[in-house]
Amino acid sequence: MNKFIAAAALALIATTASAADSNFYVGGDIGSSKFKADGESRSKTGFGATLGYTLNPNVAFELSARRLGNFNEGGSKISANALQASVLGIAPITNEFSIYGRLGMGRNSLDLTEGAVSASVHKNKALFGIGASYQVAKNVALRGEYTNLGNNKVGDTSVKMHQFNVGVTYAF
Repeated sequence: MNKFIAAAALALIATTASAADSNFYVGGDIGSSKFKADGESRSKTGFGATLGYTLNPNVAFELSARRLGNFNEGGSKISANALQASVLGIAPITNEFSIYGRLGMGRNSLDLTEGAVSASVHKNKALFGIGASYQVAKNVALRGEYTNLGNNKVGDTSVKMHQFNVGVTYAF
């Protein structure tokens, strides 16, 4: 995960150095990741980083890396992460405010460590979401979003994953 973030940061630096005043943007967010399984629901704080490209006022593309949360219970450690690629359909309401829909694919990872034993589950899942963006300055916007990360089978258990995030983007 850290290698992916480092590679994305280097790609961003290289791109912005050669494409001043481009349609590229970066973002960061924090929020609540909700996991539902076997009639139980748990939430953890998660965060993410985004690299995006605005094609026109109504379409954008994004790559994201997200830490969905960590659980430590009875000597077991579970870590949930996701890599995502999405297209956004944007509907400007005013010059500063817009709403958007997200549709994409994610690579969801659940990593379990218990003592000396480790196991990982990786699932490719469709994702969808809705959100709103408010432009506070020429290059800075605040965003709020809900994203459904799909049902992920772990053995015989189906884990439904959702996110509620707030964040900021900076356009170059």
